[in-house]
Amino acid sequence: MSKRIAAIVWAPQEERTASFARHLQADLHNIHYLLYKRPFVAPFKYVLQSIKTWQVLLRDRPDVIYVTNPPVFAALNVMLYTRVSRAAFIMDTHPPSLYSKKWGWTTPLQRFVSRFALVNVLDQKRYADLFEAWGSPALVLPNPLDRIEAPAGLNGQGETFDVAVVNTFAEDEPLAPILEAAADLPGVRFLITGDLAKAKPGTVENAPPNAQFVGYLRGDDYWNMLHGANAVMALTTFPYSLLGAGTDGVRVGKPLILSDQPVLRDFFTSGTVFVPNTAEGIMQGVRQARAEEAVLTEGIHRLIDEKQHEWETNFADLLARIEAIT
Repeated sequence: MSKRIAAIVWAPQEERTASFARHLQADLHNIHYLLYKRPFVAPFKYVLQSIKTWQVLLRDRPDVIYVTNPPVFAALNVMLYTRVSRAAFIMDTHPPSLYSKKWGWTTPLQRFVSRFALVNVLDQKRYADLFEAWGSPALVLPNPLDRIEAPAGLNGQGETFDVAVVNTFAEDEPLAPILEAAADLPGVRFLITGDLAKAKPGTVENAPPNAQFVGYLRGDDYWNMLHGANAVMALTTFPYSLLGAGTDGVRVGKPLILSDQPVLRDFFTSGTVFVPNTAEGIMQGVRQARAEEAVLTEGIHRLIDEKQHEWETNFADLLARIEAIT
């Protein structure tokens, strides 16, 4: 890569941005102050993060900036920088920013910023089509499916059947039916991630004993938990959220238990048990994943092979657009 690239995300950690930074050989900047995902501090931390973003860009003078949206204010700062420099930017928009209660109100601003991007990266064609209808260039790139090998001894072959539940206590994550299902599955251990400070009162205290809250995990701690499980679960009430936790499960070669949503069925075509967001549905899905673990694992490995060629083709398109910058 002949261009100097910076990848910017306003978060302490964000795996999709980190993965693309590695593939682009970009310098990754996790710019974040104060508490994470706490709306009441956003006006204060966004000022600090804006200042830091400009400091990084003025210091490093990258040719291209890869910026993650949400929040759109990160991309807005990057766009303004490119107006006063010769740099270009790529905006990677996570679709929930377009329709969630938290971010949907910023869609007009996202539309405005997207028009100035070299290209807008999205994980689904339906949203790429939306951006192109706005007059904004778009490219479909789901999360990279690079395999992450397990450390010695972490193979999910313990005495219990362990399900890694990737949870962040977000608005679209139905945690209550998972806990209800866990109460009726004493032979299954549910390892549930997420910042406990965001849990509703009584959620942790009243959980069944086989539901273990492991906190907000980062880096190797997160990947090792997935490797140590027999299956990875991620649930959403959003019909068109291509769950990053699902691709994380694929990368570690684990069977998936996902919500029965249209976009998830379209993408995860093998190695996956789809469940309704109900206690009974989740319970049946876990039982199926346990009974068919070997077959589902084989399906996950096929899925990687099927998706990787398409991803590499589209990523080559992204590289070509970057190299064409004069």
